[in-house]
Amino acid sequence: MLIKYFSKEHINARVNLINNPLVNNSMFFNLPATIEETTKWFNNKNNAVRVDLTFLNNNNEIVAMGGITNISLTDRMGELYVFVDPVFHGKGIGSKATKWIVNYGFLKLNLNKIYLSTNDDNIAAYKIYENLGFKLEGLLRSHKWKNNRFVDRKFYGLLKSEWEHQDYKEQKVNYILT
Repeated sequence: MLIKYFSKEHINARVNLINNPLVNNSMFFNLPATIEETTKWFNNKNNAVRVDLTFLNNNNEIVAMGGITNISLTDRMGELYVFVDPVFHGKGIGSKATKWIVNYGFLKLNLNKIYLSTNDDNIAAYKIYENLGFKLEGLLRSHKWKNNRFVDRKFYGLLKSEWEHQDYKEQKVNYILT
């Protein structure tokens, strides 16, 4: 898998993924996403508090996007997000992307904690997080309004000291980012 920093050339793909109901069903983007709004977001985003990545397969197709947002250098933590193109669901892409982002967060950003939240009914996602060592820290009841109903959110965290015992832990981030 090739990993690149999110760039202007990825805007169209991001808009298409965000507008895909199989992606946005469990995400909380402003819909519909547009090229204009996403370009404005890209031009104005504060790269000091977030890292956005694009994951491509060997055919140079975008298979996933993700990163770490809300980075606090004082508290040494950030919030992980990842979404996979539905065409590539069930192929281990989400797990690979999440591992890469976690390694990047602990090694490159020197974070102490990576956290995330996911819908309580997003079983595929939270199985990945639990398999990678994330600990359930709480259930946020009726936390978000989505699809005409309130949804519960599971809140997960992974500490650097816990990550150090994971078999996917890297000694260095050994991928070339462009």
